[in-house]
Amino acid sequence: MIFAMVNVLAPIFAITLIGFVLGRSKIELHAGTLSTTVLLVATPALIFSSLTSYGVTPTMLLEMAAAAILCLSASAVLSMLTIKMFGLSMRSFLPSLMLPNSGNMGLPLVMLAFGDEGLKLGVSYFFFVALVQHSVGFSIASGSYSMSHLLKQPLIYAVAAVILVSTTGIAVPEVVLTTTEILGGMMVPAMLILLGSSLAGLTISDLRPALVVAVSRLVIGVLSALAVIWVLGLEGRVAGVVFLLSTMPTAIITYVFAQRYRPEPGQIASAVVASTLLTFGCLPFLLWFAVKVLEQS
Repeated sequence: MIFAMVNVLAPIFAITLIGFVLGRSKIELHAGTLSTTVLLVATPALIFSSLTSYGVTPTMLLEMAAAAILCLSASAVLSMLTIKMFGLSMRSFLPSLMLPNSGNMGLPLVMLAFGDEGLKLGVSYFFFVALVQHSVGFSIASGSYSMSHLLKQPLIYAVAAVILVSTTGIAVPEVVLTTTEILGGMMVPAMLILLGSSLAGLTISDLRPALVVAVSRLVIGVLSALAVIWVLGLEGRVAGVVFLLSTMPTAIITYVFAQRYRPEPGQIASAVVASTLLTFGCLPFLLWFAVKVLEQS
């Protein structure tokens, strides 16, 4: 079991470290260009490729949608209680507490832990998390709701295409499957490099809120995941994927929102760093619980 965990965690640490070193070096890694490419090209391609190639069904999408929405709803309630308890800013810290980094850190983890089947489930789950991040998370940070912002996300159209294919039985041309598979293949390593590069540029400027967010995000993620797994009666690999993706650290996109709309982006940056480091330290236990306890339940 220990060697299996090393085989899963070592690539994540190694690729993230590469991104961190590049971010700290004199090499000008254009993170903005890379992140835009991942968001607009690689992620939609991976969603379409994985969900069509592996035969995802509308039932599976609905199951993962229910798990994701319930986990995020439970996280939102627990996050608001935490913010009230510690006297933090609701608009600044609610997105940081309720939104996990299911993409950059979560998808590589479930792919390495559960293989292609885990990636298929993870991508289905991540799609709904990403939708909430770009709608609810954006609205909380900015103080306004923008449907046009949501409609600009290619993720929506990728899943719409998947639903069309799965419900009508349309045969996808091989050239389309091959192209999206190649493009989607760059998402996981690119996300980890971006994660490392982003961490290289962030600093701990305010320790108290950073520690509150870091510890609370992990606890909220665990509690939300276990509650949803019990309520929905999830078992095996599905339960393991939901648990891992729900317990991921604060999403880096919350720092992007804070940098643009909030007066204290440094505190959110600190929270992202502290949360990521804490979750990295807890990954062996989280992975053990997901694989050993949940998958074999």
